Amino acid sequence: MGSKAKFSKEVKIKACLDYEGGNISLNDIAKEIGVHEETVRKWYLRYKEHGSSAFETSNKHRSYSKDFKLAVIKEYISGKYSQLDLSVKYNISTGVIFRWINKWYNGIEIKDYYPKGDVYTMRSRKTTFEERLEIVKWVIDNNMSYKDAADKYGITYALVYKWTKTYINKGPEALKYKIRGPKAKSAIDESELSEVEKLKLELERERALRKRREFELEVLKKKEELEQQLRYRK
Repeated sequence: MGSKAKFSKEVKIKACLDYEGGNISLNDIAKEIGVHEETVRKWYLRYKEHGSSAFETSNKHRSYSKDFKLAVIKEYISGKYSQLDLSVKYNISTGVIFRWINKWYNGIEIKDYYPKGDVYTMRSRKTTFEERLEIVKWVIDNNMSYKDAADKYGITYALVYKWTKTYINKGPEALKYKIRGPKAKSAIDESELSEVEKLKLELERERALRKRREFELEVLKKKEELEQQLRYRK
């Protein structure tokens, strides 16, 4: 059956209390409200664990650090907890937990999530090439932590991410904003660099590439570990 309707905290608490009273079944409560029986069961399990506070905060407005997500994933792959168990334990929807596990399994980087954080809503500011280069180097040296870099330098998360990807894929020169109009011809290119500057540029590119490969190998290792855990559970 199922329903996409949103239910108030009061409706959920009443459903839990009705079931706890023993006078009506989960199936009858679900039919009365217009949801699937499994939905009401999940409400009740969360209510038993957290009381009425289980329905205070929507998952859509909660913040989750990278470390917390990885800790939840680790509990799941240990085989001691199901996704529903973790949903009840931490009062997080099973859908959210599934997305974390699925990302980790497929080698997608797990990131901090702060929906109302300043680094996601602040306005962009002008930066120099040297600043952008410094920020990107800091990200690479600190485990690709875009969020921390955004906090540290007062730059939006989106820009930090964009600059880092540009640097890794195209090299540091790509971080220079292109000059449009009559002055465009005066922009510096590699042909104008000295041999020493060219060597430094090449070393920077090799270093960035090495960091990226190390990160990719770490992701692959985690994916293989999860696949092994899943095989053991079958």
